[in-house]
Amino acid sequence: MKFSKLIGWTWILIAGIAGCDYQLRAPDFPVGTIEGYRPVYASPAESNIIFIGARQLENPGKIYVVSKYLLINEKFKGIHVFDNSDPSNPVPLGFLKMVGNSEFAVKNNVLYADHLSDLVAIDINDWNNLQELSRTEHQFWSQKIPPGSDKYFECVDDTKGIVIGWELAVLNNPKCFR
Repeated sequence: MKFSKLIGWTWILIAGIAGCDYQLRAPDFPVGTIEGYRPVYASPAESNIIFIGARQLENPGKIYVVSKYLLINEKFKGIHVFDNSDPSNPVPLGFLKMVGNSEFAVKNNVLYADHLSDLVAIDINDWNNLQELSRTEHQFWSQKIPPGSDKYFECVDDTKGIVIGWELAVLNNPKCFR
């Protein structure tokens, strides 16, 4: 008797799941133009981590205070570094160029950050002499899918370089959806 109830409930569950498969399909792809995401590419040569002169904030992200420093992420480009000894007057020291960067944290003068599809650890005891301590490659942790969901996007073309971010754009006949 119990076995037959289990089979009955199993069939009900299968029928319920089968009835919901419409949520698993992508919508029809548009013909013509539609707003969606376009990948932003960089060449491998442009992807080196370097500390350069200070620059203006354009698209700030995360903010972090460590020791006497104020760090502000520039989405997908790197990290602004300020001397924050006087919080009422932070002094720009430079910009840590890390294409594709969107997340970072600091512990014991080690900056942990995403760089392209990798996680890097950088000794920041001396901003003018940064040392990469380690790099963990994550081939599946990448920028190859745009942020959010329910959006059309231009499919990634690996021949154009490394995807370092995404921009909203008007697309012509997109072939990808998330």
